[in-house]
Amino acid sequence: MRNLISIKDLLRDDIELLIKKSLSMKNKGIKQSEKQIKIASLFFENSTRTRVSFETAAQNLGHYINGFSGIEGTSVKKGEPLIDTLKMFEGYGYQLIHMRHNLEGSSRYASDNCQCNIVNGGDGSNSHPTQTLIDLMTIKEKKGKLENIKIALIGDLKYGRTVHSLLQAMECFNSKIFLVSPESLAMSEWRKKDYSSKTGNELIISNNLNEVIKELDVLYVTRIQRERFPEGLEGDIEYKKVSGSYNINPELLQQAKNDLLILHPLPRYKFNMEISMDINQLDQCGYYDQATNGRFMRAAIIECLLNKKLNGKTREPNNNPQLWQSLSIKHGTKKGERMIYRLDNGTLIDHIEHNRGDLVRSLLGINSQEGPILVASGIRSKTYGRKDVLAIHNVSLSPEQSYMLGLISDQATVNIIQTQKVVRKGKVGLPDVIDNLVQCQNMRCISRPEHYEFATNKFYVESREPLKIRCHYCEHPMERSEITKALMG
Repeated sequence: MRNLISIKDLLRDDIELLIKKSLSMKNKGIKQSEKQIKIASLFFENSTRTRVSFETAAQNLGHYINGFSGIEGTSVKKGEPLIDTLKMFEGYGYQLIHMRHNLEGSSRYASDNCQCNIVNGGDGSNSHPTQTLIDLMTIKEKKGKLENIKIALIGDLKYGRTVHSLLQAMECFNSKIFLVSPESLAMSEWRKKDYSSKTGNELIISNNLNEVIKELDVLYVTRIQRERFPEGLEGDIEYKKVSGSYNINPELLQQAKNDLLILHPLPRYKFNMEISMDINQLDQCGYYDQATNGRFMRAAIIECLLNKKLNGKTREPNNNPQLWQSLSIKHGTKKGERMIYRLDNGTLIDHIEHNRGDLVRSLLGINSQEGPILVASGIRSKTYGRKDVLAIHNVSLSPEQSYMLGLISDQATVNIIQTQKVVRKGKVGLPDVIDNLVQCQNMRCISRPEHYEFATNKFYVESREPLKIRCHYCEHPMERSEITKALMG
């Protein structure tokens, strides 16, 4: 494993190895690496703990480190695309890039285009894997275990990347998870579905911390992130509604267990503190130790990546995806429909969802100069009531056109016609990877054209029945209805 992009890239064994190694470094000290390298620290967004702890860890290991903390004074301010910035550092001999960027999926895009190691220091509101490893290290250090604990993630669960990664990591450990937030800052439905489908466990959802605090072993608090809200008056109004929703103070903790561990990735917001200063001196305070642990965990990450100690998860390709499902040809002709379609040779797409025929025709992008194209809408169907049919003269579908049809319609059948006879009939299937056919609907994804980073759309097919695909960059899933909406533009 060369890169650390998402916590989901790690096996449980990898996580446990990193925790063991980081705790050992904390107890015995960080020894210099046998081989020193050049590391780039590229922070397109502000940071204190993530940047400084990583740079300090790299220096403790004996590595040379350089980079920038913010885009002021760099060519990014001139409009330089991300990949050009990364390629410059790689060309200057940097062997590992630790980066933070405002666009979701930016680190994955970087790893696709660079030969050096990439470590994600935060990609927009998507994920923060190194912080999550620090969180797990701290819980293990303080509680002695990661299994069978009760942990609440509280605050900004919509925009907070640390809680997104932490929830993903807890898929590896059998614990009880509470999600506590204002309704407008709730965890995305798809993230909750991912967790439940992977673990079989239900999340406990609440907006009232008082209802759950008595049960908790760990309270993980997050800052409400104004910088992720919409810009302008709309964002100001939304932020004011939720700012100060929760305040952890000694009075509240009277309801909690004496050994409750309070964590926070920091920073706190001093104008409306989510954790009172009075907590700093209490035994339950764990966030300063959590921040201190950042240096040791990030040193462990550097060492394990450079020495190839992490196995990582591999996406198992389907070596034989069913791209065509043959169907029986009952009569071999289309005589009963010939007067409607008048198709002697070509492709007849049958059983298209009613009122979707014109959309299919448009998306397939077939050149009408090769032959007439006819859409028949509202044809009676014994199975579907009404259907649309698309007759394409003298043309066979390309693989890309077949995949597009598979994305837009789950019931369409394809008839290959030669001299008025159906010689082949079936339903199209989808490959494991879909390139450049559908646009990610996460507006903060690096693949969106409005960001001008030129990342080609790429999705993995996770499920065919029902259809579910997932963005290669930001991990946002799309089901049939959302795919259709995206294709309709």
